[in-house]
Amino acid sequence: MFKKEKETPNSSRRAQTSIDFVVGMSVFLLTVAFVVAFLPGVFEPFTTSDEGDVLTADRTASLLVEQLLAEPTNPGAPDPDCTAEFFDADGDVGSCRFDADAADLDDALGLGPATAANVTVEENGTIHSLDRGGSPVELRAGSEPPESENVVVSRRVVLLDGEERDLVVRVW
Repeated sequence: MFKKEKETPNSSRRAQTSIDFVVGMSVFLLTVAFVVAFLPGVFEPFTTSDEGDVLTADRTASLLVEQLLAEPTNPGAPDPDCTAEFFDADGDVGSCRFDADAADLDDALGLGPATAANVTVEENGTIHSLDRGGSPVELRAGSEPPESENVVVSRRVVLLDGEERDLVVRVW
């Protein structure tokens, strides 16, 4: 009924061998690895980076500690009177080393309109206050950082009124 074909040495039927499988999977995995490694670089010029904010926060903290608020003889220790004058935001700078105070924080710190900042002096996580002529001045300037954006924080330990405090600069 059915005629069996005669097998000859040249017409043998063979299945996929393990070497064929290994070569095929290696080519496939190398292709996938290349695409995964290369694809993020294609979109990189269109994504934003926080590197500029990190530098801004660090330079702003250094500017405040080493120049604007510093005592002339001791750059690591802010002058209590000038620190209170900076944070009272009344627009008057007195004889301090800055041209603008927290009333115009962007101008005082040299920040552009695209950058927002918050500066505080903290003691154990709470905002520190300085007594200035019978009225306390809370050492906080700038708007509160938003919870929906990335905020970069730079800290400096300062010696204020003989005690260690944290000067914290937040930039977004």
